[in-house]
Amino acid sequence: MLREDIAVLKGQRTNLRATLKEKKRLNHDTQAKVHEVEKDLAALESTGPLDDAIVQNLESSKANLGILTEDLKSLNPFA
Repeated sequence: MLREDIAVLKGQRTNLRATLKEKKRLNHDTQAKVHEVEKDLAALESTGPLDDAIVQNLESSKANLGILTEDLKSLNPFA
């Protein structure tokens, strides 16, 4: 009985470690995307007068940043 419990716990530990590794990778990928969007926003905001295309691009980047931020917040490393 005890050996079976130990085997089950070791299996759970292995699965949790694999899940944590994947969540960390997803977290890193999302953070990289957020960083790129923030760089784009900074570049757009530092330009002179904005034409309509730049305004649309800026609004799109802002929306994407919001989505990525929510994705990042929703990651649960222990799920």
